Amino acid sequence: MNKVAKIFKALSDETRLKVLLLVSNRDICQKGISKYLGISDSSVSQHIKILKEAEIITGYKEGYYVFYHVNEHVFDECIDFFKSIGSVSNNILEISNMKLISTDCTKNCKSVNKCCKRREK
Repeated sequence: MNKVAKIFKALSDETRLKVLLLVSNRDICQKGISKYLGISDSSVSQHIKILKEAEIITGYKEGYYVFYHVNEHVFDECIDFFKSIGSVSNNILEISNMKLISTDCTKNCKSVNKCCKRREK
């Protein structure tokens, strides 16, 4: 779950999305990204660092330059995450404890932080 959250956090910035779009079309170096987007090399460097930490892009050295390209396997993990959202049946995820609890409300409300406001008749 941490890895997917890190990916989404890295992609939450508009400039990083632009960098990703550039890198997805062709392998490109930091200077090329900087010139194309019209931002400083140091700014591009920081965005690349975040994208690399999230394993969204990887780089390879050719001469003096490092060329970046997209790590497509990361997006497969995101797709699997989205598919799993709809497949959790008869259970809900309690975010605070990151554990599964039954959706049988009357049974669990007494034992799980009295989460349900449903009134018994």
